[in-house]
Amino acid sequence: MPLSYQHELDFTLSLLQKLRMSVHIVHSGARIREYDGGLRALLGLKADDEQAVLASLRFVQERTILKVLDPFMCRYICFQLPGAEPSAFLLLGPYLTIDPTPGSILELAEKLDFPLHMLPQLSEYYAALPVYHDPSVILAIVSTLGEQLWGSREFDMTDVNEEHPSDPAAANAATPSEQENILRRMRLLEERYAYENQMMEIVSKGLVHQAETLMANVSLLNYQPRVSDPLRNMKNYCIICNTIMRKAAQQGGVHPIHIDALSSRFARAIENTPTPEKCIQLINEMITAYCRLVHTQNNRRYSSVIQKTLTYIDANLSGDLSLTALANLLQITPAYLSSLFRRETGSTLSAYILQSRMKTALQLFQTTHLQIQTVAQLCGFSDPNYFSKQFKRCFSVTPQQYRQGQTASSRYQPVAKN
Repeated sequence: MPLSYQHELDFTLSLLQKLRMSVHIVHSGARIREYDGGLRALLGLKADDEQAVLASLRFVQERTILKVLDPFMCRYICFQLPGAEPSAFLLLGPYLTIDPTPGSILELAEKLDFPLHMLPQLSEYYAALPVYHDPSVILAIVSTLGEQLWGSREFDMTDVNEEHPSDPAAANAATPSEQENILRRMRLLEERYAYENQMMEIVSKGLVHQAETLMANVSLLNYQPRVSDPLRNMKNYCIICNTIMRKAAQQGGVHPIHIDALSSRFARAIENTPTPEKCIQLINEMITAYCRLVHTQNNRRYSSVIQKTLTYIDANLSGDLSLTALANLLQITPAYLSSLFRRETGSTLSAYILQSRMKTALQLFQTTHLQIQTVAQLCGFSDPNYFSKQFKRCFSVTPQQYRQGQTASSRYQPVAKN
């Protein structure tokens, strides 16, 4: 039978869960596993309703909210739910009120006489806990629920500091050996680095489907959270992926100027991503974008002169790209540059420049609402009418017609770069 305050209880628990608070409803006499997030199991201590925080439930008085601090710096809130049959308790936590530091975890391990080889696992555990620097917000939510349960000002809040956990020596005997933990961490790191190397090789070849397939198995790497915020953890992983793919593109023969532009765009996108789910979508976008970059900007087959020429053209479409200007920039003769460019690319320099400018114009029309004369200027055309003629020659429609929804079809064949 639903409780009379079931709606208020459900709303409060939903709100607390949005704030990353772990919520447990414990019935009298029932056991609950890993209420502490698996900490006591990790340390080899018994974790059931007769230990630590759960033991406090037996002493909870009616109309009393307990605020519990356990020996592991973890905090909980618990109280009896009135009118529940069989009797039940609400247990919130664990959570922290201060950021865990390597020093504080070391001091805790020393105080409780836990083996030092457990430090990596302890650090990972505390990094995953929510931290409420100002717990008054949580307490205000709980107090508001208390007012709904018992009436305004008709309940108490009591602090409880628990004693040390039972027999640390027994915990030491039950925990994995230092050698086993080192081997486990070695294996996980080996798997992670093998994955990263494989991803770099795939992206460096522009193999988007293989990269997506490999990315689908990323959970097998047991990537460890570094901070308590899930969104920040996913953003950190996005940053790692961006770095891996940036290096892969460089291995794929892409000039750093193109890599830096794409990497910077994704760096901004990462920080603006609102949810962990959007972070996963962003990683998939990275895979496609970097593989496409390798396909379009792979210059390894060309001599250093032509590589520099292609890179400069792509980075300076609105500038002076005359044969004389480019030759002076590269400190070679115009005739030599013209001959070398055609021999290596199969296209004349002027045709390639026009093709690059037209492709950029088409992209700008597809992704912006810029005026036609502005697009012309960005693509290196001072005369909008001449730009429109060249656009129609390339795509069979004028810029105005394209803007009105007519389909563009290119008459130019792109220069193959890979």
